[in-house]
Amino acid sequence: MWRSRSVQPGSHATRTSGGSADFRGYVPFLENTNPRRIDLRASLRTFPQQLMVRAYYERGAIAVYAILDLSASIRFSGNSNKTQLMADITASIAWSAQRNGDAFGMVACDDEMKSDLFEAPSYRRGIADEVYEKLINISSLAQVGASALPRAITQLRRKRSLVFLISDFHLDERLLKETLASLSPHDVVPVVLWDSAEYRDIPNWGWARVRDLETGNDQSLFLRPSLVKRIKESYAIRRAEIISSCLLAGTRMPFFIEDHFDVEALTRHMLEAS
Repeated sequence: MWRSRSVQPGSHATRTSGGSADFRGYVPFLENTNPRRIDLRASLRTFPQQLMVRAYYERGAIAVYAILDLSASIRFSGNSNKTQLMADITASIAWSAQRNGDAFGMVACDDEMKSDLFEAPSYRRGIADEVYEKLINISSLAQVGASALPRAITQLRRKRSLVFLISDFHLDERLLKETLASLSPHDVVPVVLWDSAEYRDIPNWGWARVRDLETGNDQSLFLRPSLVKRIKESYAIRRAEIISSCLLAGTRMPFFIEDHFDVEALTRHMLEAS
């Protein structure tokens, strides 16, 4: 677990000496002249003998960001609405950051960085409601990709921050690797939004008209068991590829969300990763 360099009070481990909750070790009394923290047992173990005191780290705040992929595929709606899911998740992250005394910021991208949705890191109350309203009222997404994602790093603080990368990860491999590489100075949590209607709840027989949301191209498919099986297998392969790319880039394990957002599941994922 990395340590923050912030001097703003909060709930995260820092590199700053002080406090009383995060034990650092024993130091000579002259380095920390606090008589209340003298430890006689530690003092007796020293050679030559000298007074030793318990030293602690302060707890501080960090910056928490949500980086959002607003490519056209995010407007897919099947058994869930990905735009609604994204709004719920982002608002939950903002509320959690505020509750822990952290600053929350937001960067949204498609083929450009969306200045109207940008939020600089802030401690202000009500930011969760504000970002929710912004995201839930996004106008219909155009037929665009997410090529600006690697440039999102330019909007983040230089200090190491906790970054939630929220996307359906329907990105080509080059763009995914560029995005993850650009965010490597930070602690990145990939959040993958999938809909079971994309690959699981598909009829075994019949004609289907499908559209690539990011190009606008339509195509007719005759569904049959062998084709449905290939579609499901391709998603299983894609899941493994996303996990592999994230681990190679040094991020945390991706958190997959399908149809419904479970706040407790994300909390457990964060704690297990830590």
